[in-house]
Amino acid sequence: MGKNISPTSCITKIIKKVKHYFVIILFSSTIWVILSEDLSIKSILLGCILGLGSIFSTEQFLIQEEHKVHWRLNPILLVKYLFYLIIQVYTAGFITIGKIISGKINPDIVEISTELEDDLLICVLANSITLTPGTITVDKEGQNLKVLWLDCITKDCDKVGDIIKGGFEKILKNNK
Repeated sequence: MGKNISPTSCITKIIKKVKHYFVIILFSSTIWVILSEDLSIKSILLGCILGLGSIFSTEQFLIQEEHKVHWRLNPILLVKYLFYLIIQVYTAGFITIGKIISGKINPDIVEISTELEDDLLICVLANSITLTPGTITVDKEGQNLKVLWLDCITKDCDKVGDIIKGGFEKILKNNK
């Protein structure tokens, strides 16, 4: 015989999921409001609905049960990381503009390695490097990244890693 599933238990499950993903829904709706350039209640609610829908569809169709725990990011770390990333993107942008205007660029491909072991975090690091002006991650093999660096000032792998990874790796190491 099958289990009887009461409507109350289904609603309770949905409420638990909504509470669990509140930060992601809030973040998604904020992005929606920014992209739609509309701060109305209608736009905020639509952003929340779209965020909730994307979470449920991702969970249902893309993420298998055994990976749900493995691919978890700490929401507080995520917010901290996003603020750090935005600051680094703007800072590197101004520095890169100055170097391009002055013609003082020395492009080269360098190899760096990361201490991160989680594949998701390594991909987040690689994408953050690519988002930062002046660097593009062109290849990833395990814990090693090949980066096109607009201002290659050294070939020493340790120094290059410290310069390019900056605080990104330090923040990602604290994902618990």
